[in-house]
Amino acid sequence: MDEETTAINIKSLTIHQNTIIGLTFLIPFLISGPQLLTGSLVNFLLILGTRYVDKKNHLAMSVLPSIAAVLNGLVFGKFTIFLVYFLPFIWLGNFVLIKSILYFKERSSLPLSLVFSVILKIIILYTVALIFFKFEFVPEIFLTAMGVFQLITGVIGGMIFLGINKLLKIKG
Repeated sequence: MDEETTAINIKSLTIHQNTIIGLTFLIPFLISGPQLLTGSLVNFLLILGTRYVDKKNHLAMSVLPSIAAVLNGLVFGKFTIFLVYFLPFIWLGNFVLIKSILYFKERSSLPLSLVFSVILKIIILYTVALIFFKFEFVPEIFLTAMGVFQLITGVIGGMIFLGINKLLKIKG
């Protein structure tokens, strides 16, 4: 593998990138709940990463939070096999969130791009949860976790980003 295809290109990381990427792992690893807090912070960091993390490192940002959540469950005893079923879809949802924000913000306002992007992430996760539930792979609670809860944490994460963005007067 050449340097350009590695998950995280170490040479290109700035202090901002190191901090954001590190926190996308540390927050779900060290804070197991409440999910409203961890989910909102992770979504905020994913959104923040669209501004400060090189595009070649977006995949790593998409994957790290859920790996950390699984490791948290293994290390601290709250492991659930159901989360493992969702891993590739969570990765996809996070990646779509990041990439769609970048796409939509070129074509509409930043707040609208956040809304569209959160909705796309929810469509992916809720659809998978519904299929898994219909085939009795997961309990019904995952419909809420991958639907309404994703909406709430995505909106909160986006609002935190917009608030900080406004405070710092960063051009959107």
